[in-house]
Amino acid sequence: MQEKEVFLKKIYKFINFFYSVTLIFIVTTSYALETNQNIKGYLLEHFSEISAFSSSFIQTNGITIEEGKLYLKNKRLRIEYTNPSNILIIVTKNKGMYFNKDLEEIEYFNPQNSIANIFFRVFYDHSFFDNAKYVNQQKTLMITKKIYLDNDEIKMKVFFEKSPLVIRKLEMESINGTTTYSIINPNFNPSLENKFFSLANPLLS
Repeated sequence: MQEKEVFLKKIYKFINFFYSVTLIFIVTTSYALETNQNIKGYLLEHFSEISAFSSSFIQTNGITIEEGKLYLKNKRLRIEYTNPSNILIIVTKNKGMYFNKDLEEIEYFNPQNSIANIFFRVFYDHSFFDNAKYVNQQKTLMITKKIYLDNDEIKMKVFFEKSPLVIRKLEMESINGTTTYSIINPNFNPSLENKFFSLANPLLS
């Protein structure tokens, strides 16, 4: 009889332990989901208030460093590389233009699988934040997500400074290496005319 009581007590303790662990897991998971939903809503609200954006940037792949400025408005992107080469890239939803000012070379391309597509996703595609992972720290917020460009998998990281919320860095890791865009002096809702994103051949103007 005593052995049976001891055994039943062990079973009872195990059930209590299992129940407690399960309850903690459910509460923790629910809190994490609620927190992530709050972060996602906060980000969506933030980007919905941005009609235009500009900043300086430093681009590096770990070997070379390039500097320039970028401008965004109405799903149009203008990138001006100033160092070490003078290159202008303008991208709309369906067409892109590459202009090497030093060599006076111009080329038009399909932007769907270009880096511009990633900027468009972050700033304009609300579904970008679906199924993303959030690392919420005291002063920074990092979002990680896998995306695909031309069937290539890219591990995407977007870094934000908090209070106030400011985008600071984009990092893209693929089989070809890692490219980082550090955002400097961001300017929200600057005055940018539509003709600033013109795809007209600059050699003919």
